[in-house]
Amino acid sequence: MGRRIRWTLAGAGLTAAALTAVLVAAPDGHRPAVVSPASEPPDDTAISPGASTTSEAPYPDLSSVAGSVSAAVSAESRGTSVGFVLYDRESDEDLASLDADSPYYTASVVKLLIAIDEVHEGGTWALPDAESVADLTDMLEGSNDAIASRFWERNGGNAIVTRTAALIGLSHTTPPTDPTQWGMARTSASDVVTTYEYLLDVVPDEVAAPLLAALAAARNPADDGWDQYFGIPDGLAGRSWQIKQGWMILRNALVLNTTGVVSGRYVVVLLTQQPSVSSAKGRAAVTAGIEQLAPVLTQLDAT
Repeated sequence: MGRRIRWTLAGAGLTAAALTAVLVAAPDGHRPAVVSPASEPPDDTAISPGASTTSEAPYPDLSSVAGSVSAAVSAESRGTSVGFVLYDRESDEDLASLDADSPYYTASVVKLLIAIDEVHEGGTWALPDAESVADLTDMLEGSNDAIASRFWERNGGNAIVTRTAALIGLSHTTPPTDPTQWGMARTSASDVVTTYEYLLDVVPDEVAAPLLAALAAARNPADDGWDQYFGIPDGLAGRSWQIKQGWMILRNALVLNTTGVVSGRYVVVLLTQQPSVSSAKGRAAVTAGIEQLAPVLTQLDAT
């Protein structure tokens, strides 16, 4: 999937000698490749893909990552459906994915869309009044449902999802069948990655800053008393994150989603629909899945 990334060239005093790299457009919409003519090896000394010419650690084999994540979740909560993406902002590529385009219930992850919609109107980006900014902060930090419902009712309910999906370019995100139940909206792991990329790279910095700060300050427990540190916070201990979690108990299922930006580099999305298990068991399953990424990210950091 293509990600829209904002690129800036700072410093008007760059010399021609500093601009020796050539940007080559990528047809798939990913960020351009950078080719340095002076450093291209001659044909007879071409470097094999994956070969390392430095002392950096070898690039890890990522072929089994998605399967390991899913297996770890299923080992704790048998019969769980999993939508997963690990995306690297540096290389602009999905490093691992599973069922990435299938729609899952958003639960509170839809609050990302509610927040983006609140700061965008008629093609203009702007922070609302101080009281509304405080409400946005509480909605994201504490996953506050009452505040989310107020924004939902005030800004058009289902139209928020439709509007924001069109704005961002989401392919698998739809409003809930019951317009009073915002948590029943649906999205895919790939759409959630695109949403984070949009918030990081397209929304103006001064508008995005308080939203990102709130995601980085997600408090535990959440305002409804739920332990929201399952998945990314507990599974990737010691790393910085900006997260939006989601949880919802259905009649015959438990929806648990962990999503966020990790170490400023990786976007991690794990959406699950589990059978009727205890909330503790469900959270443990999601955390077990995310724990599979810890050694992988350590290897990636070294490349």
